[in-house]
Amino acid sequence: MTKILVIEDEDMLRDNILAWLTFEGYEAIGAANGVDGVNTAIRLEPDLIVCDIGLPYLDGYGVLLDVRANSTTQLIPFIFLTAKASPDAIRKGMHLGADDYLTKPFARTDLLDAIQTRLRRRAIREDENKRQIEAFKDALSLERSQRLLQFKLVAMFSHDFRTPLSTIMTSTRLLRDYASRMDEARREAQLDRIEVSTHKLIQMLDDMLLVAQIESGKFEFTPEPTDLAEFIQQIVEEYQAVYSMTHQIILETHFVGSALVDQRLVRQIASNLISNAIKYSPQGKEVRISLDSAEDRYVFVVQDQGIGIPEADQDTLFEAFERGSNVGNISGTGLGLATVQQAVEWHKGSLTFSSTEGVGTTFTVTLPHSVPET
Repeated sequence: MTKILVIEDEDMLRDNILAWLTFEGYEAIGAANGVDGVNTAIRLEPDLIVCDIGLPYLDGYGVLLDVRANSTTQLIPFIFLTAKASPDAIRKGMHLGADDYLTKPFARTDLLDAIQTRLRRRAIREDENKRQIEAFKDALSLERSQRLLQFKLVAMFSHDFRTPLSTIMTSTRLLRDYASRMDEARREAQLDRIEVSTHKLIQMLDDMLLVAQIESGKFEFTPEPTDLAEFIQQIVEEYQAVYSMTHQIILETHFVGSALVDQRLVRQIASNLISNAIKYSPQGKEVRISLDSAEDRYVFVVQDQGIGIPEADQDTLFEAFERGSNVGNISGTGLGLATVQQAVEWHKGSLTFSSTEGVGTTFTVTLPHSVPET
């Protein structure tokens, strides 16, 4: 059922809109102020938001900025309701990313027409995205040349980089315009969004660079003696610093000594698996990481309590640009696990996983202490 969030502080008008939407077969949810509206949008991820501008605590413009700053809600169609009909007010709303604008008082049919129009446009946009992805997959299956790879990487860059970049821009705008009206927790939340989005951009750049180097034959495998426990500890601490407010990231290390590894590849392995575990796990859940030794090999394990991988998707999990069918609005490039597998293969190691949808996933990487000669 299509879910619509109505953020309106006038009780009678909000109740009327909710009744109209329910009668039309929508699942309608109400919020009486801007802060509750933002929290509800992030928690429920509605298909469309109808929002008044003159709201208590956080006005409609602030709500729009906050929604657009969050990667899970930034593409939701947004319709403003307001008694302000001046061109400047309309221009401001549209400049910030609103999709439509209705002036009070409005007829029931006007509201329903606006909602149906925005939902249709969203469906068209999603269909177009799906067609582009399928076209990329078809091209990849026909030819794996360097030119095709470059085309895909450029296309992916233009598409998947938009979400974290948009988050950084809108969070920055929100802090600049509304920081004085936020409490410390809300300011910290915006700063966390900027930091997390920057981390995502760096990870995507690293993934694309590694794939491009490997596919073009320009990657040089350079293993060197490494205190692996300390190296993994540093990577985990980076994620703990960024995600400590949302996830419990726990590391257990029983490996002592040095291993001969390519540090760039090991960082790709660890960063991608930890990043995925966090990304696909609900807030508050544990991500457990362990590093152990087994005879002449070491074993790196990342276990989450996330959405799991559907059985139908598991056979193609490590193919470039493939993603699980249950990821929903969670952003991603589909390159992470492909780069992990390539990094493991360079070390002559093995990569396995077990997963149950709705329960979680465990990835196990086993690498030799020293890389066998080829």
